[in-house]
Amino acid sequence: MRMQEPEQWQSNEEYSQGYSADSVDYSEEYDSEQEQKIYPQKSRWLDGTALAIFALIFSSIGFFLTVTGIVASAIVLQFGHAQQAILVGGLIGLLSSIGAMLMCIAIFVFAVVTLALRARRARGRVRIGA
Repeated sequence: MRMQEPEQWQSNEEYSQGYSADSVDYSEEYDSEQEQKIYPQKSRWLDGTALAIFALIFSSIGFFLTVTGIVASAIVLQFGHAQQAILVGGLIGLLSSIGAMLMCIAIFVFAVVTLALRARRARGRVRIGA
């Protein structure tokens, strides 16, 4: 450790100018970081819930669109007797609509289960704290 001469010491004004604005910004960042460390589950819970709700909405819309695709494919298969290409197109449309419907059902069920488990955990936290 080296000793400094009094002439080399920083004056009080130089010291305060270098740290006044930075320390305010740092304290605000520090507070938000500490708050995030104390209550981290709040933002994670909201993000997961919003994602599950969007999955419910979009899978419901997709389900009804696949039902429309199945009906359209059935109509094509019913009235496309003579042409081989139309029958193949109707069959491919029917199979792809059924596959997409199964995917929409799986996403819907997964989102409902996720929301139910989150709600159950949230109620469990409230009961423990009460």
